[in-house]
Amino acid sequence: MSVVAGSFGYIAPEHAHTIRVNEKIDIYSFGVILLELTTGQEANDGDEHTSLAQWAWRHIQKGNPIVDALDEEVKEPCYLDEMSYVFNLGIICTDTQPSKRPSMKDVVKILLKCNQGLVYGEENATSLCNASPLLKNSKSSSV
Repeated sequence: MSVVAGSFGYIAPEHAHTIRVNEKIDIYSFGVILLELTTGQEANDGDEHTSLAQWAWRHIQKGNPIVDALDEEVKEPCYLDEMSYVFNLGIICTDTQPSKRPSMKDVVKILLKCNQGLVYGEENATSLCNASPLLKNSKSSSV
């Protein structure tokens, strides 16, 4: 038997109804992390009934522009497309229906495609530099 522990905001909604652990629960948590990195908010921002994923979904469902949800630190024009792309991926990964979430293999492919110009042909130093807005939002300063 598997035991799952976690914090509010990171645990997939279906986990409250089942003890089965699968990849889709991990995908949900990864999507929350993507939303944290792009918005600068924490997973449990909001009241006791609202998570970051729920807030992000409502933001999109209301027709609000993605740019309005992004952290000021990543709103620079040179990062805007990539950050919007990553925010969208966070939305897809936090779908309330596990069957609609991508596999982690697909998530990696999407992220590589987003960063394709840097992955194929640019030096690693340039890649790290261009990833700096995401790294700034990280709680770890050891990067």
